[in-house]
This record gives sequence, structure tokens and C-alpha cells, in this order.
Amino acid sequence: MKAICFLFSFFLFLNCLLAQNTPRIIMADYMGVNSNVAAFDNKYLTDLSKCVKWIREYHDWSQYEAANNFYKWDNITKEPQGYTWPEHTDYMKECRRLGMSVLIDVLGKPGWAGTSPIPITTGTGSNASDYIEKLEFMGQLVARYGSKKIAANLLETADKATGLNFIKYYEDDNEPDYTWKSPLWTAANYAKYCNAVHDGFGVQTDATHPLLGIKSVDPDAMHVMAGLASSDTTYLNKVMLASGGRIPFDVLNMHWYCSDMSKAYSPENEKYGYEISFRKFFKWKNRVVPKVPVWMTEFGWDTYLATNNQHSYTYAPAIQQANYLLRSYLVLLKMGFEKSFLFMDTDTDSKNILQYSSSGLLSDKTSKYVRKISWYYLTTMQNVLGKTEFSKVLAFKEPSGSNEIYSIEFANPATSEKVFALWTRKTGSNTDDGTKSIYKFDIGYKAQYAYSVIPVDQDMDGDTIRYNTSGQIIELNLTETPQFVVVSGISTGSMIQPSEKLDFTVFPNPANSEVQISFSVADKQKVNLSAFSMEGKLIQTIVDGPVEQGTHQYQFGKGLQTGTYLLSVKTETETKFRKVILLN
Repeated sequence: MKAICFLFSFFLFLNCLLAQNTPRIIMADYMGVNSNVAAFDNKYLTDLSKCVKWIREYHDWSQYEAANNFYKWDNITKEPQGYTWPEHTDYMKECRRLGMSVLIDVLGKPGWAGTSPIPITTGTGSNASDYIEKLEFMGQLVARYGSKKIAANLLETADKATGLNFIKYYEDDNEPDYTWKSPLWTAANYAKYCNAVHDGFGVQTDATHPLLGIKSVDPDAMHVMAGLASSDTTYLNKVMLASGGRIPFDVLNMHWYCSDMSKAYSPENEKYGYEISFRKFFKWKNRVVPKVPVWMTEFGWDTYLATNNQHSYTYAPAIQQANYLLRSYLVLLKMGFEKSFLFMDTDTDSKNILQYSSSGLLSDKTSKYVRKISWYYLTTMQNVLGKTEFSKVLAFKEPSGSNEIYSIEFANPATSEKVFALWTRKTGSNTDDGTKSIYKFDIGYKAQYAYSVIPVDQDMDGDTIRYNTSGQIIELNLTETPQFVVVSGISTGSMIQPSEKLDFTVFPNPANSEVQISFSVADKQKVNLSAFSMEGKLIQTIVDGPVEQGTHQYQFGKGLQTGTYLLSVKTETETKFRKVILLN
């Protein structure tokens, strides 16, 4: 009996320990985007704040210290160009006002510091002191934006601002494992820098370099290792070996684009997707640095297709990009990444086939930062999932005929609601192809209400489909676009209550040949549902007469030519329109 009691107590303790070590991930604190000061200058930061609450800011050393010891974070310093831009502190204040957290990634190198792509000013990079100027820049940056107030005589900034407490996370560089520049930054040499920038290890401050590194200036700051371009652990392993038993970072950091360098693939792809690409990495991570969190700070797909059908090797049509981005956040979450940042906030050039030129949520400056489909999809995801906490994975690659099902559960800590993210794809497919699955979803109990929120273009809240909850199973029409099923728990409080007004959904859209139309009315009334060409010609009257209270479903598109059509649903009190694209 004593042995049984001991074993019971042991397993109870083990479960408690595991629960304590399992990170609590709130989705608004998980989803991020790569950006820079242009978001503030060109006034699209508010747009970004609607779809993400984290920014990885590309903080170009050459912009902020264009002349040695002249730091342009304030509104005072004009050297050497004669103007105060970029007024970075105002940018950080605006991020805080919008409820956005920032990871500052210090990359690049000013001309006065030398021409090598390695951030050295002397030597070859084999000694920590070779990086003294970059270490000083990091120290002054942390003194300004960190949580600790630093003595004025140690500050080299013109305004002597310190302890602003804006930033907790600092990334030391970007992709040190590059293979496309010369000279290479070897793992042993990067380890020298990484250890020094972490906490000043291996270097000594002096009168001309009074602050060096991150945690030596603010012990509460968190050092994010420079994002690595490859999931291969060879470089990482060499960094650890050269560090002599130290762990010279607080957060591991990875980049990945689902591509074979000639074309792009879906995030779940069996050969180039995230899981297969990071399987060995996570085995290494869990063995060597099990307590260190890991972030994904770059992933994405381009959307530009030239008239000659040329495109980058990360190309996906706009609707696929939108689907892939949402599914990436969900797949990466399942894998164990604790934050994920898509690349990029805006296109750098919306009409360029160079990789990463058109991977934004918004178009480029020339196109006036127009919102892409992916912006609307991600904003809907933020609106539905932002306040929820990741609970568990219910289905992942679950077979369903020739397709597979994905289902991830979330919970809102402030209410009793659960939210489920569900989607489908064809097993073994390289890219999305319009696959759909009918899925009988078992909620697990009889809910007071249940409804799906489905992302759609030009709508920040998506379309809503209500379900009959007389039982605990609801039938879902799954597509490659994740839908979010909101289910009541014990209470009736809802963070996103379905509207009592007309619900009108067209799904999927675009479609290969046929779409499903769904609309709900609160009471019996006359409804007209019609389809028109984009020139206004009536194509088909689908419904014209009284309909009962509830949800009604119809099909449209079979036998019609490829093209764009306009669906109109008109009730006694309102009219709604949806643009429909038929692909073949």
C-alpha cells in the first residue's frame, strides 16, 4: 500500500512539474510580423496592430549610428546627415499605445565600422573584442529601452534617456549561418560574439566603451539568438561547443520558408513543410537545451506572378498565401514554437519576382499599402483567437479518405468558451487545390451555442455560420482555409457573439467549380438570392420568396464559365453582397 501511495504521489508530482514547465501561450502574445520604422513613418502601424500584437523590428545599425557614437533614437541627433530621422522613440511609444510588443533585431553595419558582413571593427572575429563597437551599440540600446536606469555618465546618447522600459527582447543579429556572403561567419567566431553580447563575457568596458552587451546592462532583458537560416543543427552544435558549457542566449531563433529553392509548398507538406524540416532540430533542442524556448521569426510566401508566369521560389497565389500563413501559425504552435513572426508586414516591391519582395500583408508603398487577402484572414484570426489560450491538438493529419483533418483547441480564460481551429488538405499534396472535407465534429458535450467564423476577403470579422446544438456533434464543411468554431461552455458569455442580423457566407471562395452559399435569418421572411455578372446582368435567381427562420444552404456555379460573379441576398431589412471567383 505504501508503495502504491508513493507511486501515486510521484506521478502527481511529475504531472504538476510538467504542468509548470508547459508554457502558457495566449494567441495575441504568440502571433507576430516582421516590420521596421517605415510602419510608423508611413502610418500603417495601426493596420498591423489589428492583426498582430508583436513586431520583430529590423533595427539597422547603419541607420541608428551612422556616425560613431551619434545615436539617432531621439528627436535631437542630426549627425551625420543633418536630419533627425529615424525618430525611433516616437515609434516605440506608438507601438505601446497600440498594445504592440517589440523584439528589436539589430542587424546591418555602418560604413565607418568596416566592409565585412561580420559585425567586426578590428581583427577577424575570433576574439570578443573584435566586436567592441557592435557590443557598445547593443549596450546603449538596452540602456535606453530596458527596465534599468543607467548612470548618465555611462550614456552616449544626446538626450540621456534611460530605463524607458519599452523593450524586453533583443536579437543580436540576423542569419549568421549565411552561405551567400563572404567571408563566412563561422560558428566558433559567432560564439565569441554571442557570448559577449549576451552579458559582456570576454570583453572589458572602458572610458570609451562604458556599456557592452545586453544582460550586463539590464539583467532582466532577454537575449534572442540571431535567427538561423537553416534547421540543420550543425552550426548550432558548434556554437554550443565553442561556448564551453555556457548557454549564451535566452531564446533560440529559427527561420524557414517551405520551398525547394525552385517552388513553394504548403506548411504541412511531407517533404518541405515545417514538421519534417524541424524534426531533427527539436530532438537536438530537447536533448541539449530543453529549457530554452524557441521562436520562428521568419516564414512566408510571395504573391506576385508576372505576366510571363515567372515568380519567386516562394510564390503562392494570394488566397494560398492567406491560407498558408494562418496554418503556419497553427502548425508551428503545435510543434513547440512559442512565438512566430511572418515575413513581412508589406511588400518591398509588389511587382518584383525576386524572393521575399511580395510576401507582405499589405502591398508596397507605390501601391499605397493596400490590404491583401492575408491581412483580412489574419485580422479575423486575431479577433477570434487573440484572447484565447492554446489548449491541445485534437487532430493532426487525421486520415479522412484521401484527405486529412487538423483540429486544435483553444480556451478563453475570461469565459467558458472553447474555440477550435479546423482545416483540411489532400494528403501528399504540394499546394492547395480546393480540397474539401465533410467532418462530423464531436464537441464532447451539448453546448448552448456553436458557430463557425470563416475568414473572407474584405471582412475583418469573417462570415458566421450557426449550428444546431441539439446534440454534441455538428457537421462541418472543411476547406483549406482554417475556420474557427466557437462553442459555449457552462456560461453563456461570448467574446464574439454571432449577429442577430443577416449572416451570409460563400465558401470556398475562390472555388474550382462550385461554391456553397449559406445564409441565416432570425425569423420567417421574404428573401431574394440572386447571382449577377460583374456588368450587372442577372445570371440566376436562386431564391425568391418566403423562407423559414434558421440557416439555409444552396450551391452556385456548376456549369458556369470561369470568371467573377456577384451574389446578392436581400431580406426585408437589409441587403448583402459577396464577390465570387470561379476558377474552372
